[in-house]
Amino acid sequence: MSSEPPRSRGTAAITLRAGVIGLALSAVVAFWGQFSADHAGYNFSTYAHLPAALLIPFLILILGPHVLLKRLAPRYALTTSELIVVFVMGMIGSMVPDWGMTRYLVSLITGPFYHASPENRWAETFFDTLPAWLVISDKTDAVRVFYEGAAPGYRIPWMAWISPLLWWMSCFGALMWTGACIVVILRKQWVSHERLRFPLGEVALNLMGVGKDRDEPPMVRTTAFRIGAGLSFAVVCWNIASYWDIVSPVPIMGPDLLQLQVHPSIPELPIRLNVFVFCFAFFINAEILFSLCFFLLFTTLQRGVLNMLGVTAATTMSPTGLVGTQSIGALIALVVWGLWMARRHLASVARRAFGRDPSVDDSGEFFSYRVAVFGLIFGVLYLLAWLYSIGMSLPVSLILLAVLFTIYLGMARIVAEAGLVAMDLPVNANNFTAGIIGADNLDSSTITALGMTNAFARNWRTFTMIGLSHAAYLQRWMAPATRHLFLWICLAFAVSVVTSLYYYISAGYAVGADNLLSKPGDLVPFFYNTIMTWNSSVSSVSDLELIFFGNGIVLYMLMILGRFLFLWWPLHPIGLVAVAADTVRFMFLPFFLAWLIQVILLRLGGGALYRRAQPLFLGILVGYVLGMALSFLVDSLWFPAAPHQFESFIN
Repeated sequence: MSSEPPRSRGTAAITLRAGVIGLALSAVVAFWGQFSADHAGYNFSTYAHLPAALLIPFLILILGPHVLLKRLAPRYALTTSELIVVFVMGMIGSMVPDWGMTRYLVSLITGPFYHASPENRWAETFFDTLPAWLVISDKTDAVRVFYEGAAPGYRIPWMAWISPLLWWMSCFGALMWTGACIVVILRKQWVSHERLRFPLGEVALNLMGVGKDRDEPPMVRTTAFRIGAGLSFAVVCWNIASYWDIVSPVPIMGPDLLQLQVHPSIPELPIRLNVFVFCFAFFINAEILFSLCFFLLFTTLQRGVLNMLGVTAATTMSPTGLVGTQSIGALIALVVWGLWMARRHLASVARRAFGRDPSVDDSGEFFSYRVAVFGLIFGVLYLLAWLYSIGMSLPVSLILLAVLFTIYLGMARIVAEAGLVAMDLPVNANNFTAGIIGADNLDSSTITALGMTNAFARNWRTFTMIGLSHAAYLQRWMAPATRHLFLWICLAFAVSVVTSLYYYISAGYAVGADNLLSKPGDLVPFFYNTIMTWNSSVSSVSDLELIFFGNGIVLYMLMILGRFLFLWWPLHPIGLVAVAADTVRFMFLPFFLAWLIQVILLRLGGGALYRRAQPLFLGILVGYVLGMALSFLVDSLWFPAAPHQFESFIN
């Protein structure tokens, strides 16, 4: 993609109607994302970084009417800049519902007192160090009625919720603000200097009809796009017919096709055709796709060799064992190397922020470099104060925030370069912090506070800067340049938070949270038993873990060296970082097929043939997503008590 994108001219980038439509889309995305998980069984509609909970309403409510208006009444159609504003606001709104934030937060707020029992010994272990203002007290029936359902005429006790929600929102707001400051500081380095592709952003632009070249028609107008959309929608309709046992479904969703295992000691590798992932994978660089497949096989073999040698899985640093610890080392190497590569840019940012070099241009950012640098400092200081107020010691708070933003920055960088539409990591910031310090070296108050950070320390959708970095990337296609976008982003996030939480809490009282298909109560033991584990733990980081951690760093740097020295070097280091988590392990088949097709196309017709094929896969994605919307409607009308699993990422 060209370094400077074509921009629309002569209109304001952010009009009032674009902002209002964007806020409405954010509310719809939050409501539908929450409803589809709680009542319709579409548990993964909010799971991806560009989720179906965003794509479905955007295609049906925004893009469809926009195309009709352009044909029937062009003067009323949205401009390119307005369309991008609406999409960006919807994308930010999609970071909140269900898997984004709401499920984790509500589980933590409501869980401890309702699920405490003599058997789990929570009350005697950590209730005396539990911050009362972060949870709902057991002195009222607010939590019990939430989980069990209210009688007719019951009034929701909103006052019991307001205090903990406000305190949590102050923390989340500081996390988002700090992440935005980091994005502003690094955006130009990623976009202009390193020229990261942002494949998810490319898909979004192509959906909106923004062509890479003025001479090329937008992908959505091509015959290949229509063929892809028609074929995939037809296949999904066939599968919907199988809900009535009329036909046998095509295996493109749901359970694995098979589990690949070559030896009893080697873990199984899931083989599943996830069409959603496959379509996005086609826009990923072939080198990265090959590396993902290679390291999925390599790490699976590593686990098998460790099993054969009888090496037990050490889980102090990572719950996924030694191979996960290796990926953590590679992740830290990725972040440190990236910052080192950006050192000249960071120096120019500092000069601009402190008024020493006014020639440094920051006009294309959300806000100025001065605001970003001092805002970053303020955000970190507030987060330190917040963590200290809930009982965490300052040294541990510093380590936690360093680990947290290393993970957040690493994930944002990986998705910006590799375009993985769904990605997790084999580590959570609080687990890693407790592991490297040693839980037995922490006081009980700090342990409880670390447990409470499960609300954001394990969150890879909302606070990892993936959404914000893509919003900053898409802003380049808006004209004229504006700094109002960040204000609208904040409003979209706020609208989504209010909509999602209001619906989730209301639904809990209406039918009982235990009866919701998202099952928020199932997360409570997982979160709070972590505190119990740390309180009883005397483990420390083993020598093997340190070896594998260092091995990850060394392997990453060797691959960087190989890419620098040899033009033929086939492996991209991102593959080593990304593959340890289960989310990516389930994507082997889509990655392999996308890589194979890309290689064939590039061999037969070069980059031109590959670009001509892209509309086909964009069409397949659109047809599949619209088919999901139809499946949702069918399940809601005919199978509300037993909805069908349309897609799955991890089970």
